Amino acid sequence: MDDHFPPAEDVLVLSEPLRRDLHPRRGGALPAEPGVSDRALGEVAPGDTVDPGAADVAAKLTEKHRDRIEAVLSAGRSDKALVAHARAYLSGTDDPAGAAAIASIVGCVDNRRETQRTFTDGWIASRGLAFAACALAELSGIASSAEDLNPLKSLRQVDSVSLRRVRGLLAFCPEEEYQRAVERLAAHRGTRSRRLVASYLVPTRHDWVDECCVNPPSAEWGSNAFYRERLWASVSTPRHLELLGWRLEESDFDAFTYGMRATMADGLGPAAAPVLVDAWDRLRIYKPWRERFVELISLIPSDEAFKLLLERYEREFAGEYLLAAMERFPVRAARVLSAVAASDSMSALLASGLLRMHLKAHPELPGADPVPRVPDAPGEDVPAVLTAPGRAARLPAYADPDVLPQVLLKGGRALPADATRRLVALAKKPDERLDAVREACDRRSLADLGWALFLHGDAWALPALGWLGDGRTARDLAALIPGWVARGARARAVKAIDAIARIGTAEALEVLDELAETIPDHAVRDAAARARP
Repeated sequence: MDDHFPPAEDVLVLSEPLRRDLHPRRGGALPAEPGVSDRALGEVAPGDTVDPGAADVAAKLTEKHRDRIEAVLSAGRSDKALVAHARAYLSGTDDPAGAAAIASIVGCVDNRRETQRTFTDGWIASRGLAFAACALAELSGIASSAEDLNPLKSLRQVDSVSLRRVRGLLAFCPEEEYQRAVERLAAHRGTRSRRLVASYLVPTRHDWVDECCVNPPSAEWGSNAFYRERLWASVSTPRHLELLGWRLEESDFDAFTYGMRATMADGLGPAAAPVLVDAWDRLRIYKPWRERFVELISLIPSDEAFKLLLERYEREFAGEYLLAAMERFPVRAARVLSAVAASDSMSALLASGLLRMHLKAHPELPGADPVPRVPDAPGEDVPAVLTAPGRAARLPAYADPDVLPQVLLKGGRALPADATRRLVALAKKPDERLDAVREACDRRSLADLGWALFLHGDAWALPALGWLGDGRTARDLAALIPGWVARGARARAVKAIDAIARIGTAEALEVLDELAETIPDHAVRDAAARARP
C-alpha cells in the first residue's frame, strides 16, 4: 500500500457486481447477498448456518449403503489404515479421515452431486466446521472406488460446492471456531492434495499457501484446473506470486471461475495489478467479462494499477474506468498524472490533458499545469478554414480546448479555443480542408493534438491521425499494432496502416516498410505492403 495517500485511497473496495461469485476470506471483502441459485453453488453470507437435520439425512444415507460399505472395508485390497479410520468413525470416534472414507464409498455407489454436499452439511451439523474442513482435506487423498478403499497419490477433485461452502462459513464464523479449524487442519496436511484443500479453506495461513506455491498442481487426473483455481483463490502476498511463477491463462476464464479474479484481488491487493494487466495484454477475454475485468483493475489502490490503466486508455472500457478511478483516488490521480505528464511516455499528452481536467474539478488539490500555456494568436493569423462559420459537430467532454494540447501556428502562438473546437470538428470527418491547417500549423503540436484525441478511444480519431500526425505518430502507431493483432483487433491494425500511409512523411514510409517485413499477421503485413507507394 502507498502510505503517502489518505486511508480512503489505500483500501480496495469491490463493487457489487464484482462481489458476486466472490470466494470470501476471513477479513476480506463481503460477498454480494447470494440468491437461491447462488447458494446452490456454495455461496454463503454472514450468519448463514446449515440445517440441523442434515446430520440425520447423512446418517440415513450411510445406513442405506451399509452393506456396500462393509464389503469395501472387508475387501483384501483395501488399505488397512484407512479401514481402521472408517470403522472408528462408524463406531462414533471423532475421526475425519474415517468420515471421508465413508463419504467416498457412498459417493461412488450413490453417484449424485448432492451426495458429497449431504455429508458435508451433516459433518458441520453433528461435528462442527473444524471437523468438516478436516474431512474434506482427507477426502482429497482417497481413491474414488466402490470396490476397495485406498489412498490416492494423485489429486482427487473434491466437490467444489462443499469446499466453497465450508470456506465461506469459516470466513464468517466466530474467531474461536476459526482458530479451532486452523489448529485441527494442521494435522491433516500430509499430502499435496490435502495441503491445497487446507490452504483454500483457511488462506490466512500464508505459510501453508507458501508450500502449495512451491509445489503447485500439475495436469494429473484432469484435476489441474480445479486445484489451480483453488490456489489462485488462496494467494495473498507478493511472495506467493513469486513462488508460484504463474500467469493467468485462457483456461482461467470461464463461466465457473467468474469470481476468481476478484477473489485474487481481494487477497493480493495492489500485487494483483500486474498479473491482471498481463492477462489483459495477452488474452482474448470474453467480452461480457471484459468490462468487469477492467473495472477490477481500476479499483486496485496503487500507483502501479493507475499508471497501467492510463497506459491502456484507448482500449475498450479503459477510459471510463480511469476517469472513475480519478474520482475515487483524487490525490493519487494528481500525483501519478503529474509524473507521467512530465515524462517522455506515450501517455504524457493524455496525462497532461487529464491532469488539467482533474485540477479544474478539484481545485483543492496541489498541482500545476505540466505544460505552460502559450498566448493565443490574433484572429487574422488563424487559417480561414478554422474561422469560417459552420455548424460545428457536437464534441465530447475531453475535446475541451482547456484540457487538450495547444496547437501552435508556425509563428509560435496558439490556436484560440474556438479555432481548436473547429479543428476537432473537422478531424471527425477529415478532408482536404485540413491541408491548409497542416500548412499553417506546427506539425508536432498538431500531431500532439491528434494523439491526445486518439487516446480517448473514439473510432474517428484513428483515421484523423493520418491527417494530423507526423513521423513520430507513425512510430507510435506501429508500436501498438502487434498488441491489437494479438487481441484480435485486426481491423483496427489495418486502419492504423491506412493512417500511417496518409501521414506520408519519409519516416512514415520507413515504418510501412518495417511493418511489411516484420508483422506476423499476413493481412496486416499485406496491407502495409499495399500502402507503400
